[in-house]
Amino acid sequence: MAEDEVAGAVAGNWRRPVAAFVLAFASVWLALDMAYIGLPFIRPGSVVIADGKFETLVTGRMFDPQDRYRVMIFGHSKALTAARPRELDATMGAGFRSYNLGLPGEVHFLPILKAALEAGNVPTHVLLTLPWDGKRDRDGLIDALHNDAAIAKVLLPFRTLPRDATLFVFENRKRLIEAIHDVAIERSRMLEERGWYFIKSQSHYEDDRLPDDYALPTDQPTHVASRPIPEQSFTRTRLEQLARQYGFQILLIPLPYRTGEFARAPAADAGPAAIIADQPPIRVLGPAYFSYPPALFADPQHTNPQGASVYTADLARLLKGSGAFR
Repeated sequence: MAEDEVAGAVAGNWRRPVAAFVLAFASVWLALDMAYIGLPFIRPGSVVIADGKFETLVTGRMFDPQDRYRVMIFGHSKALTAARPRELDATMGAGFRSYNLGLPGEVHFLPILKAALEAGNVPTHVLLTLPWDGKRDRDGLIDALHNDAAIAKVLLPFRTLPRDATLFVFENRKRLIEAIHDVAIERSRMLEERGWYFIKSQSHYEDDRLPDDYALPTDQPTHVASRPIPEQSFTRTRLEQLARQYGFQILLIPLPYRTGEFARAPAADAGPAAIIADQPPIRVLGPAYFSYPPALFADPQHTNPQGASVYTADLARLLKGSGAFR
C-alpha cells in the first residue's frame, strides 16, 4: 500500500503542473485570439482589404435578378488597383455588374471564388488577370506539413499581433483615434467601390504620379513579357469543374504595366482564334498587358486613380469587342 501511495503521489505531482500549464496556455491563446479578432484595425492594410473581401463583400448579396452579366475580376494587387467596377459597369451598360476580387500579394483565386459561390453569388463571367498555376496535383499531407506559413496560420492566427500592434501604435502615436477611424473608412470605401482599392500608402510622389522619366534598373524595355497558360493544372481542372457546375465563362484579360517596364505587347486576337476551350468556354482577350506612361502609376507596380480609370476604359473596349457580352 505504501508503494501505491507513493506512486499516486508522484503521478499527482506531475499531472497538476501539466494541467496548470495547459490551462494557462489555453487562456493566453484564447486571449490573444480574441484580441486579434477584436482589433482588426491594427492589421496591415493588405490583410484588412483581404479580410473585408472574404468576410463581407463575397458573403453579402452581390448581384440582383436584373443583372444579365454578373462579372468577377480576379488577380493580385495590380488587378486590385486597376479595375474600377462602377466605371466598368457604366461603360458596359445596363444589366452589367462587376466586382474586383483582386487580393494584395495573392495569386490564388479559387478560395475567394468558392467563398462567393458558396454564398450564392454566381457569376456569368470570371475575368482572370493572371492564369492558373502549373501545379498538376492538389496539395497533399506532405505539402501541408512542409507549408510552415499555413501551419502557423492555423495554430497561431494571431502570431503577428504583437508586431502589428507595436507598429500601429508607433506610426500613429499622435493620432490613434483618427488612425482607427481612417482604417474603417478605407475598408468601407473599398466595399463601396466593389473591391477596387488605391494603395495610397505606397505612393511617395506628388499627386500620386510617378515622374515621366521614371524607370527601374530591373526594367526590360526591349523584352516582351509572356503570359504562360499551363495546359495541365489542378487549379484549371477545378476551375473548369466550377464553371460547368455554375455555368460561367472564363476570360483572361491584360494587366497594366508601365511603359518601359517591358516592351509594348503585340496586339492579340480577341475573336474565335483566342478560344482555348469550348466546354466550359475559356478565352484569352487582348494582349498579355497594356502599357501606360509612368504618370498613370502611383508606384512602380500599381496604377493611381487616373490610371485605373484609363485601364478600366480600355478593358471595357476590349470586352465590348470580344463578343462575350451579347
